[in-house]
Amino acid sequence: MVMKCPDISLRQIEAFKAVIDNGTVSRAALMLNNLPALQSKLIAHLEADTGLKLFDRLKGRLAPTEHGHAAL
Repeated sequence: MVMKCPDISLRQIEAFKAVIDNGTVSRAALMLNNLPALQSKLIAHLEADTGLKLFDRLKGRLAPTEHGHAAL
């Protein structure tokens, strides 16, 4: 049986790593020269494409889940 790889992009991975490294979507967006809305969209698409919940949304902040930590 052949497994299909999720259709993820390098930009999604960079967005994920930047949020992990910088702690907030806004700071991650600044580091990548993106708008925070684009940063959030890339993360949401990454989660949808992989079927994994990588972050919990807590009072406007993203906190890595177990899957998010394991992806590092």
